Amino acid sequence: MALISIIISLMLDHSFRHFHHFRDLSWFERYSQKIGLLVKTENSWLKLLIILALPVLLIALLQLILFNILWGIPVFLLSIPVLFYCLGPDCLINDIEAYLDARSLGDDEEALHYTAVLTGRPASPSPDQQTTDVTRAILNAANERVFSVLFWFVLLGPLGAVLYHLIANISQQDKETEALRNTAGLIQSGMAWAPARILSIGYALTGHFDGAIHAYRGRPHEDNIALANYDVLISTGLGALRHQKMTDEISCIRSARSLVTRSILIWVAVLALLTLGGWLG
Repeated sequence: MALISIIISLMLDHSFRHFHHFRDLSWFERYSQKIGLLVKTENSWLKLLIILALPVLLIALLQLILFNILWGIPVFLLSIPVLFYCLGPDCLINDIEAYLDARSLGDDEEALHYTAVLTGRPASPSPDQQTTDVTRAILNAANERVFSVLFWFVLLGPLGAVLYHLIANISQQDKETEALRNTAGLIQSGMAWAPARILSIGYALTGHFDGAIHAYRGRPHEDNIALANYDVLISTGLGALRHQKMTDEISCIRSARSLVTRSILIWVAVLALLTLGGWLG
């Protein structure tokens, strides 16, 4: 059931752009800010726990109630919209394609917009710098926006996807306190640690294997877990892209898009084999 939910959700994510406004998290941002004002504590860990308690308990209770009903079909029907929602706010591949279209058409304003969307920071007006920034952002965002969500969905069902998605949102809220954002960011980085390394294996398997392994071994040591995750993904991803044929200035972006797509699909295929093995077993 998890495999079918993932396949359907990924198809919906890529195919139905006009549904993306349903994935708005402004309601949760307003909720978390109100709870933050009501909770009079300087302990950011306790505050984060209180903010997450209600939505996480609700989805956990719903998942538990539906789990043993009608052979799990209700949980399956719940999983598809929940996973689609948590893959937001927008489809990564669609954002990449929108950036590539803008660059191809010479629309600098649109290219700047989508560079900022992909990188999460103000964009450089330099096309060469944009190419570098977007390529790196794709390799990292594939984990933060897609693969980590899928990883926790496979482990914990809808609960895992919701938990990761809400924590990631809190870590990026400008109106929250720095302490709360840092705490949420630390937890998100911890939750993304294993997915980052599994996805980097996918980069190596679907790209230039020797280049990826060499880059992984030569990356700098980093104690900060968020930076360590980033370094693993970027080093391995860029190594896997080594020796790609570059026909124009944005070929590396197209190559990065193809690499992350292949890497995610190969792990979906692995899940399919494990599921098939379970059925046959």
